[in-house]
Amino acid sequence: MIRSGVIACLLLLLLAAAPARAGDPPRPAEQTMVLIVGHDSPIVHLDVIDVRKLFLGLTVMSSGRQLRALDNRSDAKLREAFLQNVIAMPERAYERRLLSITLQQGAHRPEAFEATAALLNAVATDPSAVSIAWAADVATDRRIRVLRVLWRD
Repeated sequence: MIRSGVIACLLLLLLAAAPARAGDPPRPAEQTMVLIVGHDSPIVHLDVIDVRKLFLGLTVMSSGRQLRALDNRSDAKLREAFLQNVIAMPERAYERRLLSITLQQGAHRPEAFEATAALLNAVATDPSAVSIAWAADVATDRRIRVLRVLWRD
């Protein structure tokens, strides 16, 4: 009886350590969500309040430019951490708020990206674009600059 319990525990540990999907590279144990801009962007600083306003569709200016939020939806854990720690709303409330601001004030919803590569290309080519990503996903991309750390696992 004890032997089967030990074996079951070992199997659970092995399953927990396996990547989420076959073919996916394993993520590092600690994940860091960062705020990113293009390498040539004139944006040098954004505080968390401005980031929140930007992703809610409100107008945020920096270096004489109106900033544009790009919504990274490539990873469920990143999305959850973003909504919880930056936006401070659950998904449903965030979507309602975006709809409300869009209808009442004519604000623009952040453009959504399902693939990290497409998001990084858009950020790299638009000096007013701002987004979030895992630090590991942008660490070697010289076209992208990290403005600040937003959250650590």
